[in-house]
Amino acid sequence: MRARGGVTLVELMVVLVMLSVIASVVVLAVRSTPPKRASDESIRVVIAARDSALRTGRVVSVLVPIDGSERAATAFPDGRVEADSALQFDVLSGRPRHAPH
Repeated sequence: MRARGGVTLVELMVVLVMLSVIASVVVLAVRSTPPKRASDESIRVVIAARDSALRTGRVVSVLVPIDGSERAATAFPDGRVEADSALQFDVLSGRPRHAPH
């Protein structure tokens, strides 16, 4: 009897497992580190500015230190907050995307 050419199911599964391990290693190596989040104190400063803007009906701007540099945040009387992306505030609601601990 002649042997048939081709690959067996076991050989195919071994190759697929090896490819998945290599792919997961590559994904972990390529994935960048997440940006540093603003400290809880920085978030509290912006929340206080927003509260002040809502109470007084005036625009309130603050400078918040993050990673050795100052980032600007502006709170508007309608509750909006325009801030650097490092502060992670929702522009329309004026609330932090991640609540302080």
